[in-house]
Order: sequence, then C-alpha cells, then structure tokens
Amino acid sequence: MNARAAIVYDATDGQILYAKSADHPYYPASTTKLMTAILLVTHTQPDDPIYLGPKAARQAKVRLGVKPGTTMTSDEALRAILMKSANDVAYAIAETVGGSQEGFARMMNLKARLIGCRNTSFVTPNGLHDDDHRSSAHDIALILAEAIRYPRIINAMQTTHCTVAGKLVQNGNRLIYVKQAPFGEIIGGKTGFTSKAMYCLAFAVRQHGHVRISVVLGAPRKSLMYSETRRLLTWSNKILPSPSRS
Repeated sequence: MNARAAIVYDATDGQILYAKSADHPYYPASTTKLMTAILLVTHTQPDDPIYLGPKAARQAKVRLGVKPGTTMTSDEALRAILMKSANDVAYAIAETVGGSQEGFARMMNLKARLIGCRNTSFVTPNGLHDDDHRSSAHDIALILAEAIRYPRIINAMQTTHCTVAGKLVQNGNRLIYVKQAPFGEIIGGKTGFTSKAMYCLAFAVRQHGHVRISVVLGAPRKSLMYSETRRLLTWSNKILPSPSRS
C-alpha cells in the first residue's frame, strides 16, 4: 500500500479485515464531509432551507460558486457536498445547523465520540486544512458506516449528476461509474484531497451480504487512491464472513 493509512472494515460484524496505521490520526481532507452530511440529514428535513452567507462564499475551492445570500434546500446541499465536494456549501451547512463553524465542530466531535471514534478532532466542516483537524482511517470507516444508515445520503452518493441552485453538479467519485464491479455491490463513498492530506477515499460496498468499507488516507496520487481502494475491496471480496460472527 502506497497510502499512509488504510483499512478494510466489515461494518456488519465489526471485524477489521486489513489495517495499515489505521488508528493513527492524519488529515482527512473532504472525507470530513461524511460527518457534515450525517448532521445535515439528522437535523433538517429534505426541503429545509440552507443559507449560504458571505463567509461560506469565501471558502477555498472546490466551491459550488453561488453568490452570497443564495438559499438551497437541504437535499440540494447534501448533493453539493457529496457529489462536488463543495466547500462553500459545507460551510453554509455548518452555519445553518450549528450557528457557526465552531458550534458545528462541537456537534461533529460529539457525534464522532458517540459512534466510537477515538482519534478524531474536527475543526472545519469541509476538511480544508487546519493543523488540529485530524482523523484516522478506522474512524472514517466508522463515520461512513454511520452515514450509509441514512437513505438520503446513499441516494446523494449514487447520483451521477443534478442541478443545485442553477449549477450543474456531476459526481466526482469515479468508482460510482464502475459497471459490474469485481469488488461487490456499490453503496457509495467520499473522496478528499488537500496538498497536506494528499488523496483520500472512503468507499462502501456490499459483499456476501455484509457491508464492507475501505478507507485510504494519504495516497500520493489520485490514480493510486482509486487503484488501492479497488485492490483492497477486490481482495476482501474473496473473504467469506465467519459463520460464527454473521
């Protein structure tokens, strides 16, 4: 594995099938938005308004790129952060749901602790770099396992293209487009990149009736982020669940 950290986690029975530095905290980049998505769907209804203010509009790229003062629905915002990884929309969610980035970060960290994360400290809602914003491959796997409990999140992850606030949005996760995947039935996931985090990907599939999650953090190239995820999940697809744990 070229990635700094990786894990294959069976979310159905809690078994770790593979781990490399899986509990070491690293910069998680936009895999952070999985937690933002969880808080969005648990605190809003699909048609609730999300207001994008001046601070949100000034977030670094990638952005949806709408003007300050724009309002979109909660489900539109969900698609913007999971499909396009829009940093401005993630910040708008934080301000709308948490009142501020700081308030939302407290909500993120509380939820992380509740689902069993032990090496996570969230500062931003979008994963833009902060020295204190960290998580581990194991914790991101737990967060993705929680995220896919919500049909709204799965639906957004599996959407290939849509329109949000007049902007065409296309899903940037290449694995979503794989036909007849050799690594199981695709559920969905989230990519991430910053210059310090490098390339990150959390991805969930169904194998032998179990949900299996792969996370790679710190892959040096985008191509390796995808190829190592595919390799891990193709490998785990050969492992049958233990009857005693199923």
